[in-house]
Formats: sequence, structure tokens, C-alpha cells
Amino acid sequence: MQHLDIILAMNHISKSFPGVKALDDVSFHVRRGTVHALMGENGAGKSTLMKCLFGIYSLDAGEILFDGKPVHFHNPKDALNAGISMIHQELQPIPYRSISENLWVGRYPSKKILGLFSIVDHKLMRTKSLELLTKVHLKVNPNIPLKELSVSQIQSIEIAKAISYESKVIIMDEPTSSLTLQEVDLLLGNGLPVSQW
Repeated sequence: MQHLDIILAMNHISKSFPGVKALDDVSFHVRRGTVHALMGENGAGKSTLMKCLFGIYSLDAGEILFDGKPVHFHNPKDALNAGISMIHQELQPIPYRSISENLWVGRYPSKKILGLFSIVDHKLMRTKSLELLTKVHLKVNPNIPLKELSVSQIQSIEIAKAISYESKVIIMDEPTSSLTLQEVDLLLGNGLPVSQW
């Protein structure tokens, strides 16, 4: 299926693990600027398909086209660099680091000192963090350690981190599973327009 508004095409994807055929000739297409949901029973292969897309698992068969071009992601960094981010069902925080550090881990904003040394620009990191926290309706100090937050707040931090990559596609593997109904309403009902995701 080749169409101008298709940003992501996963065609005839198969993936097996010892003794288990997790995916068998699965195709999934995503139109630009839209939200899609993969639904199915536990064990149906939804997370496996997304992990294949994100470079966590390699494909046994099939192809992935992103923005009309064939891609093969060897790891999540490849997917992130291409413009795909993922919010995992299993949270992956660094509890003793600040919210800001968790949001920008591995890509801290920096500034030059005397034209020789680069150091973390904490002021810029805080400003950018506050912007992201506003987008997910989370009113917390970005300097506090993540361990002081509830599970649902940490999930919102993970969502903010995915948004921070300015990706063309954001994969959410049950991102609202640890959120209250009120938090889900805030995030999805009054959250970002699809064009910003």
C-alpha cells in the first residue's frame, strides 16, 4: 500500500520466539496526523509488533517503510534518530535523578564555558522541562527526584519524554494503564492536538 499520507507501513511482519509464533504475516499502516489503536487479547502480539518497529526485536520476515523509505532499526536509538519514539508499558525511570534529568537523559542541553568546555545548561533544561510538563498537565517541580512521584506521574513523565523527541510517530504501549480516569481525560481529552504528536 503506497499512499502519500501513509507515514508508516509495516508489511507482512513475522516474528517467532522459541516455541512461539508471536507474529504471522501482520500488516499495519499509519496515516500521517492520525491516532491509531492496536487492540487484541493479551498475548496477541501487539507489544511484539511495536518492539519490532522500535528496534528492540529484529524481524524474521516482512518490511517496514517509514516516510516512504525502507528502514531497518537495529536498536531504539536508530528508531529515535529516524523520528519514532516509544512509551513502554514497563516504566523505565531513574528514580534518584531529577525529573529534568529523566526527561533529557543522554541529550542534556549544554553550554560552552570559555569556549573550551561544555557543561549542562541546567537553566535551559529546566525551562524545556517545564514546557513539556505543561503539555502533559503535570504541575511539579522539575528539579525533584523521580522517586517522589506517584506511578501515574512517572507515566506522565515518560509521555513527556516521548513528546520531547519531536517524533513523527509516537508508539504508546498501554500508556494510560497506570493513570487515573481524571489523568487520562486530561491527557487525551484536553491534551496535545494530534498534529503536535
